Amino acid sequence: MPYNVLLLPLLGGFLFIHLAHYFRFGAQRLDGYRLLFQSAIAGTFLAGAARVIIELLGLSRIGISGLGLWFDFFPFKYSAESSLSLVLGPIFALIVNLFIGKEEAKNREIGRHGNALMKLLHRAAQESVLISVTLDSRKWYVGWVTISPNLDPQELYFRLLPFTSGYRDKDTLETFRTVFYQNVLEDESLDPDRFFITLPLKDIKIANLFDADVYNQHFAEAGKPGTA
Repeated sequence: MPYNVLLLPLLGGFLFIHLAHYFRFGAQRLDGYRLLFQSAIAGTFLAGAARVIIELLGLSRIGISGLGLWFDFFPFKYSAESSLSLVLGPIFALIVNLFIGKEEAKNREIGRHGNALMKLLHRAAQESVLISVTLDSRKWYVGWVTISPNLDPQELYFRLLPFTSGYRDKDTLETFRTVFYQNVLEDESLDPDRFFITLPLKDIKIANLFDADVYNQHFAEAGKPGTA
């Protein structure tokens, strides 16, 4: 098979990996060479499937007529298999997506390959529970993760809808609340989108799930500055 004919199966393999949720989230962890290798593997299977389909079409009169018409316009060896493999990439991806949706695929991939922080942020977003994060600057935020990051190494930030914020003491690392957002978020005349904050993943030093009742009962001592 000529090398230029192999380009279409390779492109079909790339489209399959990019469009199929189950493979797309895993491919985000790959560098260029490994992604090319996976696309080549997928393209090989697509080319094989295309070859089988072409052989089956050749068993019918309509199929023979259609192939004859094709080769009148594209008189190149394996041109039908190569072009069909490109078309099969998106089609097979859609079929895979019928069985494994986007959220399920993301859950599986993060569960298998995500680090502890990634899993925590993903759980917080999935369950809509409060999370506490402390940054390098000792700035402290409590809020809801609106969209959890995926495994793409280029994704360096995540969004948080704050519930409260403050800082940690430089010596004891105790938390002190300085800003409360609850009344603002409950005001229907205000758009919550105005209060989203974007935080860098690399600056997070401490992260954990947050229970407001437990915090107020055991950690928000009277006399702390900024506490209610």
